Amino acid sequence: KTRFVEYMAYQLKRPLITIPCHEDLFASDLIGRYLLKNDETIWMDGPLTSAVRSGAICYLDEIVEARKDTTVVIHPLSDDRRILTIDKKGESLSAHPDFMLVVSYNPGYQSVLKDLKQSTRQRFISLSFDYAPSEKEIQIVSHEGKAADSCLLNPGCPWKPVGQCRWRCPCLKSSGNFHVMSEPEPVSPSPSGKTRYSMHPPGQAKQTP
Repeated sequence: KTRFVEYMAYQLKRPLITIPCHEDLFASDLIGRYLLKNDETIWMDGPLTSAVRSGAICYLDEIVEARKDTTVVIHPLSDDRRILTIDKKGESLSAHPDFMLVVSYNPGYQSVLKDLKQSTRQRFISLSFDYAPSEKEIQIVSHEGKAADSCLLNPGCPWKPVGQCRWRCPCLKSSGNFHVMSEPEPVSPSPSGKTRYSMHPPGQAKQTP
């Protein structure tokens, strides 16, 4: 989702301001706040306000992670009013004609309780992103991880099976890139009593240190 927004900003030739949402994100973190500087108090625009003024694309990543009383500040921006209310300054800021607002989230990913409010969802046009086909995913991982074709695309590679793209591949250790590996399997308990795990290519015997 994030790469799609980055590519969209590149194609539209507009600046992109990305805001990672979390439960400690307050409205003032988006809009701005007064700060003390030397012997005076100055106003500092938040990232959302900066985007509204400059006509940038504001991207709220994983918006459902933010507090509900925080996300409501985007409502006047996402309807025909296109204004941002800055209560602390008593100002209603009209959005730049090029301003765009994009939000993303994974429906039901962590909890059914974390979903986008209907009053917020209805203000947007939605696009659904699914997983890429296996062969396309191989190409994506190879390109993004800067992996050699001989590793990811070689039918003889023991890590060829796709769908378990979570662990580090031994044949790429020197480059530090990531590759397809099987899940770690539990082995005999260590002297401390904790279970140890080993990772090995499919079809190869695991070795316990």
